[in-house]
Amino acid sequence: MKFNLFSRIVFVALLAFVVNSFVYFSFGNIYSSKILNYNGFTQQFNSGIYQYRVLSGYFLIWIYETLSYLNIDYQIFKLKFFDHNSEPKMYLSFFILNTFFLILSAVMLTLITESKAFIATQAEKILLTAVAVFVISFSQFVIVPYDISGYFFLLVFYFFLMKYLEKSSNLNLIILAVTLLISTLNRESSALSISVAATFLYSKYGSKKETLFPLAVLGIAFAAIYFGMRIMNEKFSTNDGNLLIQNFREPKNILGLLFWAVFFVFTLVLAKDKKAVNHILVFHLLSLPYIAMCFYTGIIYEIRLYIPIFLISLAISRTELT
Repeated sequence: MKFNLFSRIVFVALLAFVVNSFVYFSFGNIYSSKILNYNGFTQQFNSGIYQYRVLSGYFLIWIYETLSYLNIDYQIFKLKFFDHNSEPKMYLSFFILNTFFLILSAVMLTLITESKAFIATQAEKILLTAVAVFVISFSQFVIVPYDISGYFFLLVFYFFLMKYLEKSSNLNLIILAVTLLISTLNRESSALSISVAATFLYSKYGSKKETLFPLAVLGIAFAAIYFGMRIMNEKFSTNDGNLLIQNFREPKNILGLLFWAVFFVFTLVLAKDKKAVNHILVFHLLSLPYIAMCFYTGIIYEIRLYIPIFLISLAISRTELT
């Protein structure tokens, strides 16, 4: 059965909503139970590295405050919590925020699959988007406000990067820079946008000005927000501690490493040709600063850390530059 673009968008939006709804309302969350209340959330996300991920935090609090004005009987959701301080209103706020951006991410990935550079059958396009939806949803045993919105901004950047590679106009470059600015306000993993831009620009133009100039513009845009927020806060923290040894010793983190390896290989298996494989490898190479920080200060068991790399690699696997 063939679907037009509108039908596919409706389908992936419904898929994202259904899958995420089952994840949030059919399973109890242990891992993130301490932040499922207003005080716990603000205490954690207004300090350390989290304080610079401001955009989605504002979205979450806005949703939380909006729900406060509504007369909702939270008993209808039959929620079960592992921490007695957990608030149904905060949990529902997370659900609304992350489901909204998961739907947008699924739609944006669908639009990416419709670009001229994306080589795949209609069935493959739907399956790739479905895989992304299920993997993102599965990773939400760690609930945070900025991950899924971050994936959306990365996919928006990828979409307009395809436009820029097709037509290197100043307008498209401005759109890329603005997208990167907004994305960096949400999470510093936006730097992966520069990595994928460098991968494709170097592949197409080599070390020419067509590569160096847009990368310089994007680098300045990222640095302006990244360092600007730290200057405004008069703090320059880039991490919350060294977890490197822990990531190679604890069984759960070793399981997280296995996830990274399996899904890295998965994108290589899906790659349309050797050139696509090379692009994925180069993208990972250029993403080493992000990867290094994940191992140094992140918890590798939190597989969400690899999801942005996976999503971009998934798109790269079927992208053909002209």
